[in-house]
Amino acid sequence: MIAIVDIGSNTIRLSAYEIDVNGGFSQICRIKCVIGLAAYIDKKGTLSDVGIAETAAALNGFRAEIEAMNVSEVRVFATSAFRDVANTADIISTIKRKTGFDVTVISGEEEALCGFAGATNDAPLTNGIFIDIGGGSTELILSKNGNIEMAVSIAIGSLDMYTKHVTRVLPTAAQSKKIRLDTLKKLEKIGPKKSTVKELRGVGGTMRALYQLNNAIFDLPPENRAVRASNVEKLLEMIDTDTHRIVGKILNITPERIHTVTPGMIILYTIIKYYDCETVVVSESGVREGYLIRNVLKNRDTSHTPLLPPPHLA
Repeated sequence: MIAIVDIGSNTIRLSAYEIDVNGGFSQICRIKCVIGLAAYIDKKGTLSDVGIAETAAALNGFRAEIEAMNVSEVRVFATSAFRDVANTADIISTIKRKTGFDVTVISGEEEALCGFAGATNDAPLTNGIFIDIGGGSTELILSKNGNIEMAVSIAIGSLDMYTKHVTRVLPTAAQSKKIRLDTLKKLEKIGPKKSTVKELRGVGGTMRALYQLNNAIFDLPPENRAVRASNVEKLLEMIDTDTHRIVGKILNITPERIHTVTPGMIILYTIIKYYDCETVVVSESGVREGYLIRNVLKNRDTSHTPLLPPPHLA
């Protein structure tokens, strides 16, 4: 059994997988800890000691779960939460000292490729856009005729936009406009120029909240994971016009994301409009499964990564 820990800007997640003799895998455990590390980054771009301590506490909390499952191998990786700060090296060494875990910081492009590998493991995306809206960054891959034409990470995320622009729980119309403009500026910088793709395949917390909210509001079966682009627009409009109802649904579905769901959906809808997408499909698998595929399973015969580190003694 292999455990993968993903340190993100909003949440830290642990997933454990059983690996079969043919290299296939099945998830048997999923645990998350909501910390919101993006909120612990100061104006100098440094992750605070409190943020580092919260991360270490979460990782040490995962240890009991890992030991109880008899996990043979543990991999810990971090995305923009550690990648886009000024004190990355200090964070990694402190985490190692306090938890015993070695943390690998992956690039934005690698994060995008991992998310894409996970989202397309069971269902290929021949022509479309892959998207992973995180707390501190958004990963995009453009696939055409089965080939990856673009794989980028843009420094804009749901928690990042909330912290930067929103003063209360939900953004005002003016604050929503600022989030849209920030997103559009990032999109215009990365290229390629606008192209029409029908399907947008998404992973991550914002996307999960989206399809669950879509099913609840539009009376669709809970297993439905497809969302019309027009429904994303309708949901954003309802946040302004039927706030009480929407907030109640969000609190029932994902209360810890009450402040980040709307900024995340604004980012998503800006991307939908930019690429003229018609449908959003939310994948069950994402960056952790992709990391498992790309960085563990394909190198398993030669991997000598230490197993569970010794307990922290400090």
